[in-house]
Amino acid sequence: MKMLTKFFPIIVLLALCANASAQVLDGAYMRENTVERTFVPYQNIREADAMYSKKILRVVEMREKQNHSLYFPITRMTYPAGIGVQPQRSRVNLLYLINNIGILGEQYEMHTGALIEDTIIYSLRYPVYKLNPSDITNWHRIPIENDDPLRNELLSYYETIQEQDIDGNIIDVRIPSILEDTRIMDKLWIWEEWVFDKQRSLMDVRIIAMSPDGWNDDQRIWPFWIYFPDYRPLFAKYEVFNTFNDAEHKTFDDIFFKRKFTSYIVAETNVYDNRLIADYLLGIDAIREGERIQAELFKFEHDQWEY
Repeated sequence: MKMLTKFFPIIVLLALCANASAQVLDGAYMRENTVERTFVPYQNIREADAMYSKKILRVVEMREKQNHSLYFPITRMTYPAGIGVQPQRSRVNLLYLINNIGILGEQYEMHTGALIEDTIIYSLRYPVYKLNPSDITNWHRIPIENDDPLRNELLSYYETIQEQDIDGNIIDVRIPSILEDTRIMDKLWIWEEWVFDKQRSLMDVRIIAMSPDGWNDDQRIWPFWIYFPDYRPLFAKYEVFNTFNDAEHKTFDDIFFKRKFTSYIVAETNVYDNRLIADYLLGIDAIREGERIQAELFKFEHDQWEY
């Protein structure tokens, strides 16, 4: 008994050391809030309460400093913590989250962020719509089925290679290829609707659909539309980098829900087949036209109040 009492502190210390070596904590505390979060549901708007609405098409330049949380990291970042430690998602950029995880259905180990090979579950894939560049208003006309092989070819382009023909001449041949370096996909098109809800006396905005866009040399890669409400559960589970405070976890859903991004307006619904501003104005005039449209929205809300 005396021997047990004498060596008890050593036994406790060894037990603590063994426990510490079994689990590696990547940080000062467990970070498990983000993966357990759910998105904040929208407030219901009745048609009878919507006294004003206007649909807006805007572009987010993801290379701008305020939008870097959507653009970076270029490659998927994994956490070094071991299995059974802290349930964190690996950090990805917006395009990777939408395409690889949402559209293609890739599955990752929740604790380590490691890719689980050959575990694509078609039922867990998110809806996606093929983009028609000549009709960007009706974005939902061409749905792509969950098991459609076209999903694997959305980020495709034509690559020029040199081959030898039957006469021995070197010729240029264009072959289809899948985009691997997504840095060129630096724009995000967003359809949204601004609604003045007289029941709550405020101007509310709802993002409807979004689409990535980019240029690979002389080829434009403008692949698909997604319905934003479908992807909110996915966006709410993946965090973005917070420049000012690592302890404040922001998710992709927070960025869009709280409007923490910069953008400019390229079109509004109009009688001219919803034409883009670029169809009738260029340069600084187009920028001022977008600012005028945004000012009209704020002016309408402001005029509902008396001071």
